[in-house]
Amino acid sequence: MTDELEVSESLVEKAKADRAKRGFFGRFPLFFKQVWSELKKVSRPTWAELRNYTGVVLGFVVVVMALISLLDWGFAQLVIFAFTPSK
Repeated sequence: MTDELEVSESLVEKAKADRAKRGFFGRFPLFFKQVWSELKKVSRPTWAELRNYTGVVLGFVVVVMALISLLDWGFAQLVIFAFTPSK
């Protein structure tokens, strides 16, 4: 645990020193270089995983839509009951 902290702290100190050496416009290429290196680490889902994830998301959206619709209908009925004049 302390090793990780030491590595992290030295990395932060190195980044601060590097930032001090670079000018405002010198940081842009570094930023895009770091972004590109992080994007190389991204793994893409397989077609089966993509279908599965899409199904899960669509199912969740349908369930939440139904729940919100029921709540909306219930509150509307309460408002109608509360504000309808009695005879």
